[in-house]
Amino acid sequence: MISHFCDEQNHQPLYKTRKQSISDSKNGPTLLSSSLPNDEYSDSDNENRLPPETELGNIEYKAKLVNPTTSRIEHLITQMKWRLREGQGEAIYEIGVEDGGAMSGLTDEELRDSLRTLKTMSQALRASMVVLTEKDVTMKGSSVRRTVVEVLVRKVPESQQFIEVRLAMVGGCDVGKSTLCGVLTQGSLDDGNGKARIGIFRFPHEVRTGKTSSVCNDVIGFDNRGKLVNYAHNSLEEMVEKSSKLVTLIDLAGDAKYQKTTIHGLTGYTPHFACLVVAADRGITWATREHLGLVAALNIPMFVLITKMDLVDRQGLKKIISEVSNLVSKAGLVAREKRVKTKRDAVKAAQELCVGSIVPILAVSSVSGEGFRYLRTLLNCLSTAGTAESRLQLVGLPAFFTIEELYNVPHVGQVVGGMLTEGQLHEGADVLVGPMKDGSFEKVTIGSIRRSRQAVGCVNPGEAASVSLNLPNGVTLRRGMVLTGVDNQPPVCFEFTANLLLLCHSTKYICEGFQATVFIGSVCATATITHINDSDCLRPGKWAVVRMCFAYQPEVIREGSPIILRQGKTKGMGEVLKVFPCSQ
Repeated sequence: MISHFCDEQNHQPLYKTRKQSISDSKNGPTLLSSSLPNDEYSDSDNENRLPPETELGNIEYKAKLVNPTTSRIEHLITQMKWRLREGQGEAIYEIGVEDGGAMSGLTDEELRDSLRTLKTMSQALRASMVVLTEKDVTMKGSSVRRTVVEVLVRKVPESQQFIEVRLAMVGGCDVGKSTLCGVLTQGSLDDGNGKARIGIFRFPHEVRTGKTSSVCNDVIGFDNRGKLVNYAHNSLEEMVEKSSKLVTLIDLAGDAKYQKTTIHGLTGYTPHFACLVVAADRGITWATREHLGLVAALNIPMFVLITKMDLVDRQGLKKIISEVSNLVSKAGLVAREKRVKTKRDAVKAAQELCVGSIVPILAVSSVSGEGFRYLRTLLNCLSTAGTAESRLQLVGLPAFFTIEELYNVPHVGQVVGGMLTEGQLHEGADVLVGPMKDGSFEKVTIGSIRRSRQAVGCVNPGEAASVSLNLPNGVTLRRGMVLTGVDNQPPVCFEFTANLLLLCHSTKYICEGFQATVFIGSVCATATITHINDSDCLRPGKWAVVRMCFAYQPEVIREGSPIILRQGKTKGMGEVLKVFPCSQ
């Protein structure tokens, strides 16, 4: 999509990425000093510092936790509860770090006492903890070893069965997206001929061609100890039962002729993060630029994953990393100059993804398995966006559920799959579904609700679910409809205004009357440009406020939503400014 601006050498950033804000086992956490690679201890003294601690977020610094009093323990437990709320059930503790970020480290005895105290705190909240990394920060010339450890504390919120993260896999065709998903979900390496990807494909023609043409969803999990849970020895039901965190892998098409399906997967499925996949032997392609532009336009936090690293030498890998870093910078983002090579790098990369516009770079091989250790660590540490206060506000709003998929299930009836952005949906509740072709809504009853095939009684904001509906006769549903509360019918519209940037077009300008396909959230429809403010035409590379009208039926869209415009070679992006309800 944004291949035009990605090619410009003097490009100025067009986007501002939005700021995104593990029951305990019988044995305590095990130190990792004997299992971590030596390169995790080779950092210079200048690197022995973290950014200052902030009050918000799920990261907590502790210089030491040695022999605290009872009142101090109570305060620490309350503090841990806050950090878990901020991270939607996950918190990272940096033990041996001052509030200002200086890594003072702990002696071996202090470290054991501090981890014992942390275990007591997590047990009080029925949370689990696991040591992620250990870093030696001993001063030169000192005979006393001092260490800093990172600990992941995880507790599934009482209102949820598990913590959920949605990850979109984007990139060109034949770069190894489906193979990568197959290796993660099946737990077995690829044979070099695409064997691992067979289980990911949904249709026979995808198996024949080796190209994804639809939105393919699959799931991996992580248990309380941060261990990967997949289909190698488990069914989906067993995975959900054993996992405290589930990562949904949304495998999107890379071929140009399925571009609309890819855009719908990014706009409608609202992934928390995106993984831009680049093949080391192919390098940067048209699709790489296109998908990078889409992710940047939609403000989705992203990391780059270079596959097939076994097919190039060290210099070749270094070259492709440099090229990717330069491309990312042209999209207004910041890429790390060095790829993730250690577990500590992976934990840091996950933290950076959640708080800013920094793009980490990893490299893996689905044949040799090299690099997958760090990819698993990154996925285990990813935390969804938002603060506790913002989530509480969303729960109090009227329900708003967007429909992305439709199913007809024998003996059940009509089932819709989608995302709840606001409010709550309860089993047995009455809701409105629409809009129909005339803009009206129909009252229906929710039969049952399932998340990852597990029956649940309620859906909370930000959760994906499948909902069975008891429909009246003659009611036909389509993708792009919404479910809302019976007392809160949303306004529907034919017309809206948008601030639009035309990226490229086959001629020099676009005039009023031009028709194109627009993507606004889960809505994919044809719209006509009826008016261009302060100009008689829309030119490539220029922003303009335009008024648009849906061609066939009214839709439910919201002000502030990103909009993607496509028609042949015509590409544009922007934001919905104002919606004109049909009554106006």
